[in-house]
Amino acid sequence: MANYAEKLANMRNRRRGLDSVVALNKSVSFAEDSVNLVEAYESRGTTEAVKYALGAMQALEEKYTKISIEEGDRVRDQLKTGLNNAGIPVEFEYQGSVPLNIHIRFASDIDLLVLHGGFVTLDWTGPRAGGYTQLGGSVWSDMVNLRTSCESVLEAKFPAVKVDKTGSKSIALTGGSLRRKVDVVPSHWHDTAAYQQSRNKWDREVRILDKDAGKLISNRPFLHMQSIEDKDVITDGGAKKAIRLLKNIKRDSSHDIRLTSYDIAGLIWHLDNNALRKPYYLELSLLVELQNYLQYLIDNPAYAKTLIVPDGSRKILDSNEKLQSLKWLKSELEELLESIAQELNPLLTNRALAIKQLREARIF
Repeated sequence: MANYAEKLANMRNRRRGLDSVVALNKSVSFAEDSVNLVEAYESRGTTEAVKYALGAMQALEEKYTKISIEEGDRVRDQLKTGLNNAGIPVEFEYQGSVPLNIHIRFASDIDLLVLHGGFVTLDWTGPRAGGYTQLGGSVWSDMVNLRTSCESVLEAKFPAVKVDKTGSKSIALTGGSLRRKVDVVPSHWHDTAAYQQSRNKWDREVRILDKDAGKLISNRPFLHMQSIEDKDVITDGGAKKAIRLLKNIKRDSSHDIRLTSYDIAGLIWHLDNNALRKPYYLELSLLVELQNYLQYLIDNPAYAKTLIVPDGSRKILDSNEKLQSLKWLKSELEELLESIAQELNPLLTNRALAIKQLREARIF
């Protein structure tokens, strides 16, 4: 049986920033504020596995999530000034787990898209393609110039920060005065036919510079984010709770579970809405629904392999490695279920009755 006292301690450390050198390098008062934090889930459960399950589903404290955004804004503001002075107009957007509020660490990294504002590329078959003006020049050379200019501005404006320029698609900023890692991603807009019709941001693509591969990579971060947001609204918050739970289970597993946050969010996006829609006091029943879902995918691999990510760009389980990771994730979830059932009623040995108890367990 897994040691849920240890797993609970690890999760608390993630949520309080005690696993983060960045957080601990800040002022003592800032560190003490997080160290002394007592969250609501800790008073709802009385045993380790129950507390772990409840805590793993919850969003991080808003005031700490805001710090990631604030640090991203600091970098954004310096880039905007520096790049504009260099004659490069830019726009900025955030992508990833932090703006979606499905991150599980106090000191989560934040991804900042730096979008070249001097041009867009487009689908020329779109209904409004005739309204665009064709420009001369080279998209590739403009994007390479954006990347090198970003590097120069960041090194000049953040002299105490480590500016790691080795990344193929992003520039990583850590340490110094930054309380969070910020990944700067040079990119530009691509107006799809769907976007030309709808004018909805989630239909718009981003092309990211991959300097090592020598190409631009298509990405649809806003369609992914909007899909997860919509799913969460429909399920009364259940979708994001399920994503956070599986991400925490993955993080604390002894197995090398090679499912990304993007993969996990995609799997939950395909789960039936009714299975995710649980009232606050029946949150533990989400574990049963997730275990049944993962078991179904494992028992029906042909179906599982057809599932696509919310933006439609690829299959979720696109390798045998990911199918094995799914099995490990299900095994970890099953162990958590059994530990909770044992904690709630040590005398209950019938598994069917234990699952029924979990479905009905009310935790206020």
